[in-house]
Amino acid sequence: MSFLLLFAVAFVAATLWPLGTELLFIGLVRESGHLFIAYWFVATAGNVLGAWLMLILARWARQAGVVSSRWQPAHTTERHLQRWGTPLLAMAWLPVVGDLLPVAAGWLRMPLAASAFWLALGKGARFFLLGFWLA
Repeated sequence: MSFLLLFAVAFVAATLWPLGTELLFIGLVRESGHLFIAYWFVATAGNVLGAWLMLILARWARQAGVVSSRWQPAHTTERHLQRWGTPLLAMAWLPVVGDLLPVAAGWLRMPLAASAFWLALGKGARFFLLGFWLA
């Protein structure tokens, strides 16, 4: 049951709904340290899939014309993504701005495979460091 809860919280936390996964993840790792790798995998997978959903929805919204074509991601975010490309998605774990990075990447139609790789790398590293040092 704890795996399902962790996955759900991590998934929702990666969308635009404010929710934190960190306390649940650290608590579970402290309680059952021998399951660290399993908790790390579940939290990372949920968080990456939630961010991936935001990326795909933004991409679809632009393509389908659901959102006015005049709408643009914040100028600064768009400029940084165009300058640094998909590696900037490794920072999608950051509070506040991190949730907008996958949305902007989807809107700008950044490459899907590279986006998934950088999202997974950044979010996986965050959960690994949280579990390793804080739990």
